[in-house]
Amino acid sequence: MTTHLRTSQRLLDGCTLFIGGEWKNGMETFQRFDPSSLSQCTGVYAMSTEEMVADAYKYAKTAQENWAAFTAQQRSEVLRKASDILEEHLETATRQLTADMGKAIRDARGEVLRSIAILRYYSGDALQPSGDVYPSADNSTFLLTVEEPLGVICAITPWNFPFAIPTWKIAPALVYGNSVVWKPAEAASGSAVLLAEVFEAAGLPSGVLNLITGSGSRLSKALTGNEALAAITFTGSGGVGNRIRQSVADRNIKIQLELGGKNPAIVLADADLEDASLQVLRGAMYSTGQRCTATSRVYVERAVSEDFTQKIIDKVNALIVGDPYIETTEVGPLGSPEQLKSVNQFLALAKSEGVTILANASAPDSDCFFPPMVITDVSAKSRLVTDEIFGPILVLQVVENFQEAVSHANNTEFGLSSSLFTRDLTTAMKFIKLTQSGVVHVNRETAGVEPHVPFGGLKGSSSLNREQGTAAREFFTTTKTVYIRST
Repeated sequence: MTTHLRTSQRLLDGCTLFIGGEWKNGMETFQRFDPSSLSQCTGVYAMSTEEMVADAYKYAKTAQENWAAFTAQQRSEVLRKASDILEEHLETATRQLTADMGKAIRDARGEVLRSIAILRYYSGDALQPSGDVYPSADNSTFLLTVEEPLGVICAITPWNFPFAIPTWKIAPALVYGNSVVWKPAEAASGSAVLLAEVFEAAGLPSGVLNLITGSGSRLSKALTGNEALAAITFTGSGGVGNRIRQSVADRNIKIQLELGGKNPAIVLADADLEDASLQVLRGAMYSTGQRCTATSRVYVERAVSEDFTQKIIDKVNALIVGDPYIETTEVGPLGSPEQLKSVNQFLALAKSEGVTILANASAPDSDCFFPPMVITDVSAKSRLVTDEIFGPILVLQVVENFQEAVSHANNTEFGLSSSLFTRDLTTAMKFIKLTQSGVVHVNRETAGVEPHVPFGGLKGSSSLNREQGTAAREFFTTTKTVYIRST
């Protein structure tokens, strides 16, 4: 049976608030435009108010008590249905994602497929064993733990992965019995409306998921200050994340923050240079470099620096940059005019510091397009090395040995992901110990994670609470310890 979604009509009408199981308009609206064709309006969206956020929390609190009483099998079935419906609308969702933030169509399709896989993973995880049984010192006592939902979760999600990141936050929150108030980035609002419709069509009870579109800065106090709030899961900038951390510091609220990265790759002399250059290219340039796990720096051992540099130059210059709706396009535009301005500021900084541009792919000189590039001769103290660029600029540096490479790689406030390319297992094991990152890759690009394992960084890249896999269950539930004595 075909499931009908009304996303396109909602984006024409501005009826994009989903509160208490009803789609609603706002008093004000905002528009979004296709970053590959800025003359093309992709949607009109309701601008939420603080009162609307309060309503969302009210409905979420009431609905959560009922939702928590559903069996694990019932909650699992809702997620399974959601995965099937999203799969049914794969191409519609793919094009909506590309319209929202310009991601190349084949990457966008891969992201939606990943969201489907995440939904199915958590649908299955709902039926896994929950809690533990312990031996008691008292033979007449049965000692165990049980897991219970936290309550109302606030999910604040970014624009760069409009389907995958919301799904890996919302799916576990729901399947473990919580309700959600969801605030997506303005640029990802179209994808958010479609995903909310998918959950609605899957039979999620009214009020369990509430979608708030609009300005995060205008709604921040309403989102983080509501008395019903039990936990916040956030992906975005370090500045916003730290303000969220401070806003709830005096309350008993769980926080899960993913705050970006400045991810290094190290290429040693014994590496397979052809494979390493391809992996680094993908990590740095795919999704137009707009991934928190993107490869932003590569440190190459001097003995192979010329060979590796030429290989990466050739690959970058051969990239197909252009219309993201064409299947052969590898790199689309940046996500918005604001993001283009930010990346251009880094380019201006590079020119002012006299760096060398090694490679500069051909890209349209219009809309939000930016040419992927590789630069070198950059000071270790430059913001090009220390700050997250969030665009397709790769800094290449030559080092003398493994120890120097690791020292440079760790010299940043971030610690999300890192890669080492080598054939030496002993060196790889040393790297795993020495690298200051929460995700470590050997002979793989820095980007790419799987839904069944924990994800998160060290240092300034995240809070202590990991996402995905068993970590998701730990975050979205609380534990009760139960002593049952027979009489």
